[in-house]
Amino acid sequence: MCAIFGSIGTSNLNLIKKISEKQIYRGPDEQNFYVSDDNLVSMGNNRLSVIDKEKGKQPMFSSDKRFVVVFNGCIYNFLEIQSYLKKKGINFYTNSDTEVLVNAYMYFGQKAFNYFDGMWAVAIYDKDQNEVILSRDYVGQKPLYYTKNSNYYLFSSQLNGLLVDDNVSKKISQENIKKYFQYSFVPAPKTIFEKIYQIEPGENVIINTKKINTTRRKYWDLSDGPDYNDFIIKIDEKNFAKEFKNIVAQHSISDIKPAISLSGGIDSNIIMNNSLTLNNNLTSFTLGFENKSYDESRFIDEKNNNINNKIYFANDEIIKKNFTEIAKYINEPIGDSSLIPTYIIQKEVKSNTNVCLGGDGGDESFFGYITFDAFYIAKILKKIIPSFIFRILKSITSTFKSTSEYITFKTKIKKFFSSINLDKKYLLPSWMSSLSEENLKVLFNDKNIDLKIFDEMNLLFSKKKNYMRLAQLYHFKFYLPMVLSKVDQASMFNSVENRSPFLSKKVINFSLDNDISKFYSLLNKKKFLKKTFKEVVSKNIFKRKKHGFAFPKEVFLKDKNFVDQFIDYNLLVNKDFFIKKYEMFVKKNEDYSQYIWNELILNITLQNLRVDKIN
Repeated sequence: MCAIFGSIGTSNLNLIKKISEKQIYRGPDEQNFYVSDDNLVSMGNNRLSVIDKEKGKQPMFSSDKRFVVVFNGCIYNFLEIQSYLKKKGINFYTNSDTEVLVNAYMYFGQKAFNYFDGMWAVAIYDKDQNEVILSRDYVGQKPLYYTKNSNYYLFSSQLNGLLVDDNVSKKISQENIKKYFQYSFVPAPKTIFEKIYQIEPGENVIINTKKINTTRRKYWDLSDGPDYNDFIIKIDEKNFAKEFKNIVAQHSISDIKPAISLSGGIDSNIIMNNSLTLNNNLTSFTLGFENKSYDESRFIDEKNNNINNKIYFANDEIIKKNFTEIAKYINEPIGDSSLIPTYIIQKEVKSNTNVCLGGDGGDESFFGYITFDAFYIAKILKKIIPSFIFRILKSITSTFKSTSEYITFKTKIKKFFSSINLDKKYLLPSWMSSLSEENLKVLFNDKNIDLKIFDEMNLLFSKKKNYMRLAQLYHFKFYLPMVLSKVDQASMFNSVENRSPFLSKKVINFSLDNDISKFYSLLNKKKFLKKTFKEVVSKNIFKRKKHGFAFPKEVFLKDKNFVDQFIDYNLLVNKDFFIKKYEMFVKKNEDYSQYIWNELILNITLQNLRVDKIN
């Protein structure tokens, strides 16, 4: 786990070192740099030493010295690929996955990215072809940004790295800000800036060092179905439990034994129990809250002698203290408020190790979110109930008062009917939005906003696929990236590498390749996982209702004096709108907590990036 950064078309080592300083916590162990002989490429790496601390230094060369790589992430099947390449006569001088990555690219070319099971943001300089390839993993676990100035490109693991260069434009994209309030993040390849972009998940961008032009290529899009090859083979249903144990073992390879981020839910408990079969001396970390509707710590079994369960509790003051800490680092707007509890847990993990396993991805592959149920029910109801009945139900449920409890039944019903009148393809993003379509129009003073913010849904639902499959792809493409950005930031702020076995390419392939009925049932959540792991996971865990890793953000959002410490009212999208909605939220007339969080985090981001105006 690292930070990577560089310039293409010109070399500027002083600039590269300044970019390095902006993200030092991503790689505090060492910082190294490379400048090409022709002075057209400079690259750097801030390293967090996880695999082969002594020899795994970057930038690293391929065995033939043609390719130079800087790499952030982990290739979990690197030993298998290394074994294959050794048989082809390729020599290795380290035990690192970085060397396997660059030599695999040397041997296979761009096809290597289809062979990797892992997470990555990588830059590879090809001296012979005068080009740099920027690549990002298939679901976007690792971030990678880039921008073009008059005669050179810059790339960086963080937005604030690029803005070190005074030549980089800080002009805000109004259209992309609208996307942010719709999705609670900005979908790649866009960012909040007009001229700064993200590499998309599953994408390679090739930049010619002399012509300063680019070629973009998708090496895998989940919408196209599974991607099998000699290194990523099909998993048989009967062997899934065995294969998943192997996946957990691959995710556990590191110089220091990994910890487990443990909740009361199914996914992290499956990972923990599989880890126990590999190592009978584990440490897990769990966070509890005073508000019992959010507290999952009571479900943690402290009697297991093979696990050192570390349970921490966050009261209101601890939450505020940690938000104050994290606010100094935020450099990208992210709408997942569990950023705070994730940050707290990762800070505790750092006291034990620098590697942590978590359960992200299980809900996407095995249909765990309640929004899958809502979508399934809505699909049926819209066929049999007239639209005027929906309007009546929306009017009735809109009067339900907000509460500080975790997603009550009334909250679910109110949210469900708030958007039921929309076309099916707009239901999921509307339910997940921080504001209703009507409020978004007022916020941006744009009556046609619905025609602009739903472009991605029009494209996704144009594909001729089962509607529940499309709902799954929505979560992979337009919800998971927000979660992954949260995890990346919270872990990296603490110099911890977070790994997610359920995001293995093998698991995603398995889900995309099998009939949805095998995984989804309205009355039996995650039925495949329950059936497959019934011998290793307690029945009590399977019986619990789905509970996301959330926290009562109202505890500090309703403290106006506290919130005002972080808000620059001149950088609000719409000052009058914010003040009105904030007052309604405090009086519990309406739950605008997600909108207020989004506005707060965007505001902090703009301040930290030294943006002086938003309009």
